[in-house]
Amino acid sequence: MTEQTPATAPTPAPVPEPTPVTGPLTVREISADEAVETLLEVGGSFLQTPAWGRAKAGWRRTHLGWFDAAGRRVGAGTVLSRTIPRLSRSYAYLPEGPGLPWDVVAGDPAAWIDPLVVWAKGTKAFALRLGFPVVSRIWDRDPVKKQVLDNGLLSFTSLPTAVDNPAARSLEAWLDAHDWLPLGADGVAVGQPRLLCIVDLRGRSEADLLKGMNQQWRRNVKKAEKAGVQVRAVGPEGLDTFHDLYVESAQRDNFLPRPKAYFEVMARSFASEDGPVSARFYEAHVDGDVLASALMIRFGRTFSYLYGGSTERNRDARASNALQWQAIRDAAAAGCEAYDLRGFNTSLGATSPLTGLLLFKLGAGADVVEMVGERELVISRFWHLAFQKAMAARIAINKRRKAARASADDADV
Repeated sequence: MTEQTPATAPTPAPVPEPTPVTGPLTVREISADEAVETLLEVGGSFLQTPAWGRAKAGWRRTHLGWFDAAGRRVGAGTVLSRTIPRLSRSYAYLPEGPGLPWDVVAGDPAAWIDPLVVWAKGTKAFALRLGFPVVSRIWDRDPVKKQVLDNGLLSFTSLPTAVDNPAARSLEAWLDAHDWLPLGADGVAVGQPRLLCIVDLRGRSEADLLKGMNQQWRRNVKKAEKAGVQVRAVGPEGLDTFHDLYVESAQRDNFLPRPKAYFEVMARSFASEDGPVSARFYEAHVDGDVLASALMIRFGRTFSYLYGGSTERNRDARASNALQWQAIRDAAAAGCEAYDLRGFNTSLGATSPLTGLLLFKLGAGADVVEMVGERELVISRFWHLAFQKAMAARIAINKRRKAARASADDADV
């Protein structure tokens, strides 16, 4: 089924046992290259890379390093800042970050997080928003699927978990006690998703991965093979085809698509073919007729599916299944440990077309993984309120100008 596989970064070397961190810790600015180096060492998110910062129009980016008492750089992150017009006060945001040894952080959060707060206050940030990339709970896919079909999208959170991380409970207790407020309520998506669908690739062969899919998925993979579906990975030249299919899917499933310019900037930002972070458009086609396309990002040991679209043409060829299966295989072959299908909007009802997207991801062999998620620390209530009012006014103006698509920039990836 493979026509061309992506040019990905070399397989990461095994991570050595870390040297114990000696305190106190300090935070200061570092170069973009230093940030990437450390993010790769500690397993940080692509959302913390300089490339992602470049893709976010309207946000200023600052790369930070965490240093221990011996002067070793033991963590890194990229702060995205948005300033109140004509004022020096800013809103600071680290999506899915920073990249830190979070198992160590959970044992003493103040030692790691307080230096960041000190830095933020020194730069006149009035609020600090942080995505805490710590696994909280994991549910197995089969009971989740049954519960969603029977009782709605959010009902599965009442099921017993396969994993319940005590380190996450400890971290959450500290955050609650120190006024780090959770964003969103009852699972409603705010910022980056808290609930992700992730296929665990560690120690699994292609046969294992295929076996981990449900019967319908395996059947569709075989149908795609018989239909002659081939999958190729292309660079920025795949943008137009991708966006056409993405918009067609948006119209079919009744969601608001992002403009092509958003993806054009993203494709340029991740344009390097041989660097540690790269983006590709995967295309599933039959005799050159592209039936499905998806934007993928590889960073370190994680391969992520961000956006996708498909056409109603030749639906029996099951091109979307073929595309995802090839991407999963490529991720495993490149030495990745996780295939990240990203999250889902838990505010949707069980009858929403996007509920089908969740079931599609579960069928691919993904488990539902809940992260500690995004929290916000308000440093200055006065400026925070002023910023909220300014942003509300900006969104209202954009809507009146029929540019609401562009205003959704910080709703998700």
